[in-house]
Amino acid sequence: MSYTLAAVSDEDSGVNAVSHFARLLAPEAVRRLARLRVSRFDAAQPVARELTTDGAIAAIERRWGGDLCGLLNAMTRGELSQLTKREGRSPELRVHAWERGAALERGAHDVGDLQPRPVLLGGHLVVQAPPRGLFPPSAAWPRPIPVAAPAAPPVEEPDSLDELLAAADRAIGVRLGRRGIDKGAWGNRAAKLLGIDERGEQEPDWRGDVEVKTVPIARELTGHWRVVEDPAIAMLGQRVLAKLARTLWLARADVGDGDATIVGWYLLESPHELVRRYLHVRPKGPADTDQKGLYLHKRFFADAGLLATLNGPA
Repeated sequence: MSYTLAAVSDEDSGVNAVSHFARLLAPEAVRRLARLRVSRFDAAQPVARELTTDGAIAAIERRWGGDLCGLLNAMTRGELSQLTKREGRSPELRVHAWERGAALERGAHDVGDLQPRPVLLGGHLVVQAPPRGLFPPSAAWPRPIPVAAPAAPPVEEPDSLDELLAAADRAIGVRLGRRGIDKGAWGNRAAKLLGIDERGEQEPDWRGDVEVKTVPIARELTGHWRVVEDPAIAMLGQRVLAKLARTLWLARADVGDGDATIVGWYLLESPHELVRRYLHVRPKGPADTDQKGLYLHKRFFADAGLLATLNGPA
């Protein structure tokens, strides 16, 4: 995904901020950035072991030419301070640098949604993709912690998708109680509020059509919501892509004293390529076993639109 201006022609737009910023940095900073290890979720870029300053700038342009946020997130506080000619904490310097870069790229044009504004999560700039599925309305953004609501699960499993989503609406604000030692307790309780049982089978939870998953979220100091950990999806070997083809994500937040609640929901039809990109394997189960599970990286929820359903439009 391009995080900088991409829909205005080079003739009409300003400069490319990544190229411009790379040329403002000290040679040692440019070479450090050019040699940074590429995340497993990003496309690999071959980098020569020995780089001239010009070669390092070219490597930065290849890797981050359309991703100003990615470049700024990779920079240290000292590099950001050098770039912005300011002192301060890295998050604030990243925001200032992004605003400056965005202004350079748009030139004199009003580009509106073509240049989405990132939010600050975990000290880094994150671009929230727009929602691509259904989600409940909100009177305010970011969504507030909902007022406590009584549990009102359906007597029987919902017969239709509309009934399932109505049950999800009623689940918002219901306190889930203390989790205890069972890490899956909150997820099971949330599913029961929808009138279904999480069976952990190869097919999706609701009528073999919709998988129900909770995802833990927490507020930043800015008030924005972020996903706090990679949710477990399945044990290694299960048919994950089929299970996540259509998922009802329930965003769960702590409310103090060991309790939690549902803040919102998001019905997502997940493209297989997006799920594949963010799936990864790590140990799952008791410490004395060698069991492994499949987890979905937090970055999935920015690219899939869930964060935008919690924080509102960029």
